[in-house]
Amino acid sequence: LLGESKGKIDTLNQRNKELQHQVESLESSKKAVENKLVVTKKELADATAQYKEEIRAQQVELQANETLIADLKTQNRQQKEVASNMEANADRVKAELENKLKALEQELGTEKGRKNNLASLLG
Repeated sequence: LLGESKGKIDTLNQRNKELQHQVESLESSKKAVENKLVVTKKELADATAQYKEEIRAQQVELQANETLIADLKTQNRQQKEVASNMEANADRVKAELENKLKALEQELGTEKGRKNNLASLLG
C-alpha cells in the first residue's frame, strides 16, 4: 500500500511538474503577446497621429484653395463688369461719332449748296 501510494505521489509530482512547465510556457507566451500589444498600440497611436496631421494639412490646403477660387471668381466677375462698361462706353462713343458725322455731312451738303449758288450767281 505504501509503495502504491508512493507511485501515485511520484505520478502526481511528475504531472505537477508538467503542468508547472505548461504554466511557465503560457506565462512566457502571455508576456510576449502583451509586449507585442504594447508595440502595436504605440504604432497605432503614431499612425493615427500622423493620419490626423495629414488630414489637418489637407483641410488647410483645401481652405486655401477654396479661398483662391472665391477670389478668382470675384476677379472674373469684376473683369466682366469692366468689359461690359467698356463695351457700353464704346457703343456710346460710336453713336456720338456717327451723329457728328451726319451733322458734318449735312453741313457739308449745305456748304456745297451755297457754293453752287454763289458760283451760279457769279457765273
